[in-house]
Amino acid sequence: MPAAAGSVKVEVLTRGRVPIKSWAAELESTALEQAINLSNLPFAIRHVALMPDAHAGYGMPIGGVLFADRAVVPYAIGVDIGCGVALVETDLTVTMLTRDRLERVLETIEDRVPTGTSSQKHRVDREKAEVEIGLPLPESIKEPWFERAVQQLGTLGSGNHFLEIQRDEEGCVYVMLHSGSRSLGKTICDEYHKRALEQNVMSASVLPHKELAYLPLEAEDHKGYWAAMEYALRFAEVNRSRMLDQVERAFDKHTAIGRFERTVDVHHNYATWEHHFGQDGIVHRKGAVRARKGEIVLIPGSMGTASYVGAGLGNPESFETCQHGAGRAMSRTAARKRMPSAELFREMESLGVRVFSGDPKTAAEEAPFAYKDIEAVMAQSADLVRPIRRLTPLGVVKG
Repeated sequence: MPAAAGSVKVEVLTRGRVPIKSWAAELESTALEQAINLSNLPFAIRHVALMPDAHAGYGMPIGGVLFADRAVVPYAIGVDIGCGVALVETDLTVTMLTRDRLERVLETIEDRVPTGTSSQKHRVDREKAEVEIGLPLPESIKEPWFERAVQQLGTLGSGNHFLEIQRDEEGCVYVMLHSGSRSLGKTICDEYHKRALEQNVMSASVLPHKELAYLPLEAEDHKGYWAAMEYALRFAEVNRSRMLDQVERAFDKHTAIGRFERTVDVHHNYATWEHHFGQDGIVHRKGAVRARKGEIVLIPGSMGTASYVGAGLGNPESFETCQHGAGRAMSRTAARKRMPSAELFREMESLGVRVFSGDPKTAAEEAPFAYKDIEAVMAQSADLVRPIRRLTPLGVVKG
């Protein structure tokens, strides 16, 4: 298991207006530059926090936390608003889920859950979708945005999104799902970043980088973005839920499953009002998970490696936050160049992991070598989160 909290090294950098506190053992130069830009924002409160999985993103490092005074930065939340992870506990064991049954379950999931950039094969009932989402569609979400996105409800997406069947150390079977708000989050982020940048230029606002354009609380577009973001968060939850409906049907069809309990669902790209260090402000978590004391969190590893269920430790210095995963160590392009996908599939097979990919040509982008070592990341977060359960993969459907 990971190291004790007392052995964690947190680096404090003072190269901006506020300090940067980094739990990352290694930080690429681009991510550091982005963190310094964040720390120079005029509304950054106290310090910027970087989680152990931090790496370069767009505007703000993925695995970063910004506590802001009365302002929201669209790219400090990201293009996949509400991206997150859900966990299901079953009453199956690895002895009950034979290799043949596992294969058939995965094949059914692949058939019923669209991956990549695909929408649903059949038109989604918009009225039923809106009832399930349960929130009024805000005026700040334009009709074409929603009409496109609603046809993607129940789809996995691409990149590092996955649907994985896992086991714990006692042989119990779990399902872990990583996905978000599909095109809706990206459209919202891109539109409101554009508006923020235009307004910042017009008002001669100081920006460390144009990718950190922001909307102050008093701006009308702040209200519009916030309403759209909250809707996208709920949309992402329903998207994950609908996929898990299909997973449950696949298990029902091919196994003697009795319990399929959805136990945890956490976002890791969002903003919310919170109180830290005696002040109210907006916490931006981009590729980071809220980890209040005792709060259950999910920390997936890379394809073929372990994932963790943990309990937050409520560390105030991280704004009660922990990492959202292993974190990339290599770009997608570099990963594809390093290993052909066919070789990756053979390697996963040798590890006993069955892989289905929506785009086999890009599967190597998510290879274990493209990510940081999950065990090292967990050790570096020993003062942020306590591991409860270690899960290893049996089979995976990739975006």
